[in-house]
Amino acid sequence: MVLEYDFDIVAIAPDEVDPEHGVAAMKGHRAVRASFRNARTIAALHSASPKIRRIFLESGFSLESKGNGLPHGYYRSEDAADRERILKRLFANIRNMGVQGEYCGDFDFWQFLDDVRRARPRAEITREVPDWTPKARQAEVKKPKRRSIQGRIGFALGLAVIVIVVLRYLASQGTTP
Repeated sequence: MVLEYDFDIVAIAPDEVDPEHGVAAMKGHRAVRASFRNARTIAALHSASPKIRRIFLESGFSLESKGNGLPHGYYRSEDAADRERILKRLFANIRNMGVQGEYCGDFDFWQFLDDVRRARPRAEITREVPDWTPKARQAEVKKPKRRSIQGRIGFALGLAVIVIVVLRYLASQGTTP
């Protein structure tokens, strides 16, 4: 089973930072977490040993999937600095704690490192910022209801009956139209 190890940088509120596992914002940096896009990758990380999970959590990774629709192998260019900072922490934690002999399950470190190395920034992809500007209210133009064919036939027959009645009345009075 080949997993995709792409991840995105997600900003978090300062009060959301778990002092045991999360990484608080450094001076001049915002508080962020790295979230894998693929839910199967998260499941593979959950199946790994607790030490592997702890290394990722303490490095700033989240164990929740946050897919954003970017293609495989790309990340937002504005996330490059945060991404580099989290990856440096991850590699330092791996060096300090060691992963040799730990059970990784389906999580493949070599594939993860290969995906990290191959990932490229996409300059044209920016975060979607909702447009909060108020929109001018326009008068709603009411469209007339569409009449059904039966309604049109009924209207035509009613009009024809009225015309015939008027013509007969005029004929009985001795006048012609």
